Amino acid sequence: MDKAMSRKLNLHGMLLQFTFWFGFCTYLAFLIITLIDYGWSASAAAGAMTVMSVIMLVAQPVYGFISDKYFSEKKLSVVLIVASAICLFLLPVSLGSGSNALVWLNMTAITLFGLPIGGLMDSWIVGLSQEFPGVNYGIVRGMGSLAFASSAQIAGMITYAFGHGARFTMGGVFVALSAIVALTFRATRKAPPTGEENNASNEATKLTGKEALKLVFSSKQYCLLLAVSFFLMLSMAAVGVLLQVLILDLDGTTAQIGTATAVMAGSEVPVMFMTGFLLKKFGFKKLFVFASLFYLVRLTLMATATSLGMLIVIQGLQGLSFAIILPVSMGYLSHIVDERVRTTAIAIFGAVTASLTGILGNLITTTTLGLNFTAQNILLIFAGLASLGFVLAVYGAVRKIWDVEVAPASVPMSKEAS
Repeated sequence: MDKAMSRKLNLHGMLLQFTFWFGFCTYLAFLIITLIDYGWSASAAAGAMTVMSVIMLVAQPVYGFISDKYFSEKKLSVVLIVASAICLFLLPVSLGSGSNALVWLNMTAITLFGLPIGGLMDSWIVGLSQEFPGVNYGIVRGMGSLAFASSAQIAGMITYAFGHGARFTMGGVFVALSAIVALTFRATRKAPPTGEENNASNEATKLTGKEALKLVFSSKQYCLLLAVSFFLMLSMAAVGVLLQVLILDLDGTTAQIGTATAVMAGSEVPVMFMTGFLLKKFGFKKLFVFASLFYLVRLTLMATATSLGMLIVIQGLQGLSFAIILPVSMGYLSHIVDERVRTTAIAIFGAVTASLTGILGNLITTTTLGLNFTAQNILLIFAGLASLGFVLAVYGAVRKIWDVEVAPASVPMSKEAS
C-alpha cells in the first residue's frame, strides 16, 4: 500500500513541479530582457531585481511563520499560485500601459505571491517523504528543473515570434493548471510529537532567540558551509542578470536567452537525480570542493566567451556546480547542527544564500553597469568572489573541518565524510 501511495505521490508531485515551474519560468528567465525591451536601462532592470530580493528577504520568513502556525503548505500554496497566475495574466497590461508605477506594482505582487511558492512546495514534498519514505524528493525536485529548461526554450521562441505578451499568457495558463494539480495533491499530516521527540520539541521552545542563534553558530562546520555557500551563490545572482545582458551584447535575441536558460536548467536534472549515488561514490568533501571549483571555472569562461555558441554551451556547467552544491549542502547541513535548532539553521542558510546574495549580487551588478562596466568585466569580479568560496572549501577539506561523526541516512555519504 505504501509503495503504491509513494509512487502516486511521486507522479503527482512531479506534475505539480512541472506545471508550476514551466509557467513561472516565463517570468523569471526573461525579466531583464522584458524590461529592457519596454524602455528600461540595463542598470534599472538589475536594480528592480535588487528591490525584489529585499522584499523576499523580509517576506520569506513571514510565509514560513504563517504556514507553521495557521495554514498547511497545501492551502497556502494554492492561494499563492492562483494569485500568481492572475498577476502573470495582468503583466502584459501593466507593461503596455506606459506606467512604471503599474509595472512596479505588478512585479511586487509577483514577488510576494510567486517567489515563496518554490520553498513551500519543497517543504510540502519533504513532509510527505517523512510520512511515506518512498517519496523521492530528488526526482520530484528535478522535474522542476526539467520544466524550467523546457519552458525557457519554448518561451524564448514564442517571444521571438509573437512578443512578450504571448509568453506571459502561456505562463499564466500553466501556473493556473498547477493550482488545479495542487488542489488534488495530498496535504502533509502534522502529527504531534511523542516521547523523545516531544522532549526535544519542548527544549526547543524554551530557547530564546539569542540562545538559538548561539547554538546554530556554535558549529564550525555550519559557519564554514555558510561562508563558502555565500560566495558561491553570490555568483548565481549575477549570472541571472548578466547572462541576459551578455547575450544582447553578443547580438543575440530572446530566443538565444531561452536556449541558454534551457541548457542551464537542463544540466541540473541528471545530476540531481544522481546525487545519492555520487555521494556514495565520492563523499561530501570531494563533491563539495569539485562543485566549488566549477563555479569559478564557469564564471571565468563566461567572462572570456567570444561567441554566442560558446556562451550557451558554458551554461551546461550549472550541472557541475549549482546542481551539486544545493542538494549536497542541504543533506550535510541537517546533520551538523543541533536538532533543536535545525529549522532555524536551515532558515538562516536560505536567507543568506538566496535572498541576501540576491540583494548584494544585484546591487553590485546595478552599480557596475551604471559605471559603464561591460557584462564580461563584471563577471570577472564575481569570479574573484567565487574563488574565495573555492579556497574556503579547500581549506575545510585540508584542515578536516568538514569531517562529521554521523552520516545522514536519507542522503548516504561515504566514509570519507564521516
